[in-house]
Amino acid sequence: MSGLIASILAPRLFGAELYDQGQTLPLHPEEGRAVAAAAEKRRRDFALGRTCAHAALAQMNRDDGPVARADDGAPVWPAGIAGSITHTQGYAAAVVAAAADFAGLGVDAERIGGVTQDLWPRLFDAGERDGLARHPDPSRLATILFSAKEACHKAGRERVLRFHDLQVVLSEGRFTARRGAEVFEGRSAVQGDLVVAVAQRR
Repeated sequence: MSGLIASILAPRLFGAELYDQGQTLPLHPEEGRAVAAAAEKRRRDFALGRTCAHAALAQMNRDDGPVARADDGAPVWPAGIAGSITHTQGYAAAVVAAAADFAGLGVDAERIGGVTQDLWPRLFDAGERDGLARHPDPSRLATILFSAKEACHKAGRERVLRFHDLQVVLSEGRFTARRGAEVFEGRSAVQGDLVVAVAQRR
């Protein structure tokens, strides 16, 4: 497998990505019913993400039914599978693995420019904001840091995302993070204005 998502997958992780080019994206009937009343953009994003989820599961020979949606909106993975789905403007990705190998997985995709400076106080602590202010490309770095936090949260146990609770350390395309007793590690990549981050909790 090639592509941006493939470049940041840790061992025993499987992933797939899709760029929206207006292609036909058939959904399982149960999946289609889950978004039947949603707006067109929501249905399209959902279809992109579910297509990626099925492609990732197929790599594990586990694509044997719908990826339903739980009451809280989270994907319902097959028994024994951990996974995560993301989508942003014109792009979607999914990662899956055996739940025995990872306690949690998270993937997040963002477009550079969306994490504007007026959002920094809500998203980043004082030390992180100081590092961003001194960086030659703060918009790019802010997007990577934000995406890493989002991916870690998806891989974690907490239901509510409090950005200041996640302490992320970036290093050459990799990152580590802590939130209370939870420990995360992950990788990120940038292509053009697209940032993708994958995090895992063991």
